Amino acid sequence: MFLETPRLILRKIQEEDFPDYCAYNLNDPERDRMMGRDRLDSVEAVRANFNWLKDKEERAYVLIHKDSGRLIGNLTIYNRGYDPTEHPEVAGKKGFTLSFGIAGAYQRQGFALEAVRAVIEQLFEQEHADYIGCGCFSYNIPSQRLQEKLGFRFLFSECFELFGEQVEVSEHILWRP
Repeated sequence: MFLETPRLILRKIQEEDFPDYCAYNLNDPERDRMMGRDRLDSVEAVRANFNWLKDKEERAYVLIHKDSGRLIGNLTIYNRGYDPTEHPEVAGKKGFTLSFGIAGAYQRQGFALEAVRAVIEQLFEQEHADYIGCGCFSYNIPSQRLQEKLGFRFLFSECFELFGEQVEVSEHILWRP
C-alpha cells in the first residue's frame, strides 16, 4: 500500500487490477477525450494502456474503494516538474506532476479530491516537494474545479493539435504551504 484515506487505498497497479481497469476505461470516449489519449475501444487497447502504466510508469497507482474492494480510479505521480528554462520560478526547486482519473459512477462524490489531497500531503511532507504540477484540457471543467479546490494556481497554457482538433492545455501549480 502507498496511502490510505478514509474511503480509499492507493497502491501500485498490479496485474490483477486489469478486469476493473478495463471495466472503467473500455469504450468511454469522453474519458479518452479528457485524458487526451487514443480511444480505448477494445480490450487490446485497454490492455496496452494498462501495461504501460504497470510496466513503464514507476509511480502508477490505483484507487481501491475500501467498502467494495474494487478499483475505481488511477493516479500517476511523475517524478519530474516543469522545465526551469521555460518557467524560471521553478529553477532549483523539486517538483512532481500528477495525472488521475476516476470511474464515472464515482465522480462528483469527493473520491478524486480525497485521493489527490492525500498524495499532495505525502509529496510535501514526506518527499519534501517544493511544488506539484497538474494540467488538464480547457474543456475538462471537473478537473479544473478540483485543482482550484486544492489550491492549484494557473501557471501557463499551450495550444496544439490533437487527433485533428485544436486543443488547449492549462498547467497549474501548487506550491508547498
